[in-house]
Amino acid sequence: MLLDIFNVIAPIFVLAGIGFIWSKRGKPFPVEAVSLLVTQIGTPCLVLSALLKADVDSGMLAQLALLSSLALLSFAAVGWLALRMLKLPVRDFLPALTFPNNGNAGLSLCMFAYGAPGLAMGLVFFTICSVANFSFGQAIAAGRLSGRELLRIPVVYAVVLAALGKYFAFVPPAWVMRSLDTAGGIAIPLMLLMLGVSLASLKVSDLAVAAKLTVLRLGLGVAVGLGLVWLFDLEGVARGTMLIQCAMPVAVINFVFAARHGRDAPAVAGLVVVSTLLSFATLPLLMYLVLGE
Repeated sequence: MLLDIFNVIAPIFVLAGIGFIWSKRGKPFPVEAVSLLVTQIGTPCLVLSALLKADVDSGMLAQLALLSSLALLSFAAVGWLALRMLKLPVRDFLPALTFPNNGNAGLSLCMFAYGAPGLAMGLVFFTICSVANFSFGQAIAAGRLSGRELLRIPVVYAVVLAALGKYFAFVPPAWVMRSLDTAGGIAIPLMLLMLGVSLASLKVSDLAVAAKLTVLRLGLGVAVGLGLVWLFDLEGVARGTMLIQCAMPVAVINFVFAARHGRDAPAVAGLVVVSTLLSFATLPLLMYLVLGE
């Protein structure tokens, strides 16, 4: 069991660590260009390829989409209540408590733990979270909702194409699938390198608040995940991927949105860093909970 856990989490530490050391040594890393490659090319191709090839029942994918939505609603509701009780600004911190890092960290863990089925199931949560964060997450930070943001998310179109392909039982030519596999293969390694680079470059503040909210984010994630898998009687890969995605730390993109819309970006950066570091420290426990079913 310990070896299984180590084999799952080691690539996360190695690739994120390489990105962190690379940045600290002053090596060039074009974050904006890499981010565009991941979001505009790598991730959509990964989503389309994984969902088209997934040997997973469509009903299960639909159920995971529902559970992912319920998880995000639970995070938002409890997060809003906690922030009001702590008298902390909702628009600054609610997106960070609601939207976990199920791209860089979550998808990687799902893939390393369960292979192709885990990746396909993890992508369901990732897609729901991405669409919600780019619309409602930004709306919370900005104070207004922009429907145009949804049209700028390539992963939405990838999901639509994958759904149509599965519904009509369309099998793309081999060269198309190989092209998608190759392009999608860049996504997870670059995500992890970017995670390390981002952690090395974030300027943090108010670590006391970050520590409190980190405990809330990680504890809430585990509690909601366990509640949903118990309530809907999930087992095996579906159970594991749901727990992993719910229990992830704060996503770096929440810091980007906070800075873009005039929120307290340094405080959000502190929450990203502290939650990620604590999550890394507790990953063995999380994976024991996931793999020790």
